[in-house]
Amino acid sequence: MSSPPIEVRPHPSKGRALHATKSFPPGAVIFPFTPLLLLPNVSSLTSVCSHCLRPGMPRLCSRCHAAAYCDAACQAAAWKTLHSRECKALTKTLRDEERRRSLPTPTRALIQALLWKEIANGLADLEGHVLEKRADGDEWRDIEMMAMAGCAFSGQGMGDQDIRRAAEMICKIQNNSFQRFDADLGVVGLFLEPTLAMANHSCIPNAAVQFIGRNALLIAENPIRAGDEIEIAYTFTTDPLPRRREALAHYKFTCQCLRCRDNLNVYQVAAISPCVNLNSQSLVPDVSKFREHPATSSTTKQDVINRHSESADHISNALAAIESPSERRKLLKSEYSKREPLVEEELWAVTPLPDILFRIYMLYSEEENYAFALTVACLVATACDPYQYPSPYHPIRLIGLFTVANLVSHTAAATASQTGSAAVPVPGKATLEQEIEETLREIDQVSLCQMLLIMIIQYLPSAEMGLTVKARAMLDDIEKLEGREKETSLIDEWRQDPSSEKSQAFFEFAVVKQVDALASLGKKVLRRDFES
Repeated sequence: MSSPPIEVRPHPSKGRALHATKSFPPGAVIFPFTPLLLLPNVSSLTSVCSHCLRPGMPRLCSRCHAAAYCDAACQAAAWKTLHSRECKALTKTLRDEERRRSLPTPTRALIQALLWKEIANGLADLEGHVLEKRADGDEWRDIEMMAMAGCAFSGQGMGDQDIRRAAEMICKIQNNSFQRFDADLGVVGLFLEPTLAMANHSCIPNAAVQFIGRNALLIAENPIRAGDEIEIAYTFTTDPLPRRREALAHYKFTCQCLRCRDNLNVYQVAAISPCVNLNSQSLVPDVSKFREHPATSSTTKQDVINRHSESADHISNALAAIESPSERRKLLKSEYSKREPLVEEELWAVTPLPDILFRIYMLYSEEENYAFALTVACLVATACDPYQYPSPYHPIRLIGLFTVANLVSHTAAATASQTGSAAVPVPGKATLEQEIEETLREIDQVSLCQMLLIMIIQYLPSAEMGLTVKARAMLDDIEKLEGREKETSLIDEWRQDPSSEKSQAFFEFAVVKQVDALASLGKKVLRRDFES
């Protein structure tokens, strides 16, 4: 029997750490994890299955109405493992269906731990930083309230010792669980597995966690050697240092990674990444200049970054409260204008600018202005994502590729339907719309879309991932098109041997050059529509 590829070892300053026992290249699955705890957030209860957490329209449990399942198989599996006990406790204790469904997620997780010995045992050796949390009066009061609620609903006793034990469990759950993320819905639930919880944080991580159904995959972002510590990110690594420290305060430690110690900007971190050369098969226009971005050495640009970098949280919160597209556009124009110093220095990868650009191309998509959306998405995919996430295997990079491919599919259809009907622009007097339309007509959009989808499928570690399934379905539709024998031959040759001189030249022309041209138009779109 082969030895496991990971092991937990003592660490001189971090307590314990997860280490690799063999080498892994970027993009490789280090290990798959099955959860000890997995449950949806209150807000996601009716939009994801309580057992597999796949999105859909699950049906509520007919007894407690506090869990929902996508099919009979998931419901039967959940009933067998833990819901039979949880359901009985919730129904007996809470007669009000709405109260059962609105229990905080940590309380629901605690109830399961109190009712199921295997879960309690799995939490036993985890660190909860109980003493530090006791010192924060407000935080500890919330923890005690959830602990008392968990004890009451589970019927496991309400004595001081019972509540103290439950509070310690809450601390461990909060400190070691992952936010279960869905590419379409965002954060939908809580995932906890004790061994995966041993992976420590770094703002320059060498691995990342991705989810498929009930499972979590630990995936290498950078090359990992046997014996290396495996580090993941607990927060948004591209946020400015004060915001990262604020987000990590919950975990009761101060990050000592190089990014934090030297307060490196996003371009400086990208320059030292071991994954830079992997971008030869990506949308990066000139990989040879990747490490030489002016912001790595220019004190002027560094000063602009230090003065204007900030979290995008307030923008997301403000937009979430606005329904009107015209009001969202007004807010985005205001936020974009505030970042004029970043735009002037072409510091596109500095937060919150990438988030603003993302919202802008989503707004254009909502307005069905797919051509404008495409140009801004190409700008994000070439000038933002590669610097924020240097590994081409990073999920954000792959989602960006899919966004571009999806928008190209829309513009290709629109261009085809307008063939022969568009007016020929007068040289020097073409509108921006005409310039973008003409650029799109000169691009083999079908081939571009096809090659982007192939890249996604090749980079993703599992055929079961939602993004892989979507990319595969779109690719299958393209490959059914007739009359594309010549293009298909070139694409197949590139797919089989992307490193050959002929394939590299073809990829540069068919993908990189075209996306870069669209990204340049994206700057014009922003200048016209969003600058004050």
